[in-house]
Amino acid sequence: MLPLLALTLAALDPYVSGGFLRIPPEVKLGPMSAVEVDRKGHIYVLHRGEPPLVKFDAQGNYLKGWGAGMFKVAHGLRTSRNGHVWTTDNGNHAIREFSPDGQLLRTLGEVGVGGGDEKHFRSPDDLVFSSKGDIYVADSGNGRIVHLDSTGRFVGQWGKKGKGESEFSTAHGLAIDKQGRIYVADRGNNRVQVFDGTGKFIAAWSGFGNPFGLLVKDKQLLVSEGDVNKIFHFGLASGKIEEQWGDSQTLQLPHLMSVDRKGNLYVAEVNGKRVQIFKKRP
Repeated sequence: MLPLLALTLAALDPYVSGGFLRIPPEVKLGPMSAVEVDRKGHIYVLHRGEPPLVKFDAQGNYLKGWGAGMFKVAHGLRTSRNGHVWTTDNGNHAIREFSPDGQLLRTLGEVGVGGGDEKHFRSPDDLVFSSKGDIYVADSGNGRIVHLDSTGRFVGQWGKKGKGESEFSTAHGLAIDKQGRIYVADRGNNRVQVFDGTGKFIAAWSGFGNPFGLLVKDKQLLVSEGDVNKIFHFGLASGKIEEQWGDSQTLQLPHLMSVDRKGNLYVAEVNGKRVQIFKKRP
């Protein structure tokens, strides 16, 4: 029998598991890196197997996969307002834009060539879009955030490797809120740093361990902590932890996350090689 304290904490968990996304046997699964639900409810998954990009309908039925042989280390996955699918390839130093049916539309950076100038990246991990369509890239190998306009043109950058304010050990995950504030998972420095859209430092949030993935949901920032298999909820207004949940039996290295229009939370689990779907507790 569980102790009363454990029972009480479990009852307070804000989410309950609703099961797992059904991956068909023809997809040769690798470590699960990212999941994204677009505005139409389509579910995209990025993993380190073949084919690396797979698409499902809103009911979780498998539609298609693509990108075989294209990625070296598949990492970040986002969809833009026009429904295009964007990925980061940590190993090939590239960002790719695909149509919803898998056609490669554009590549940013030079595939296989890392660099720190305006036209190159070094191990990009994640990206987010502003309300205007601007792109922010967590260029982890260079310890910087790169700001591009909606056409992919370089606008600016901030950050470098280090432990100080506006410095990063690994700029691993990103999130953006309705005010345009940029949240950076500074993995290795055990903190989330907060900036405005121009790169001005606002705050650093810590006290939870090592951040992996970030997601703004309602009035909270969700932080996945892959070392201890937990999800932490920070209040956007307070910068304080309001909720936390998960353990090694529930989550197997939670990484990047997404949410659908019903409020269901999708978590890509690296070690579990799966996407788990969580529903808000009634």
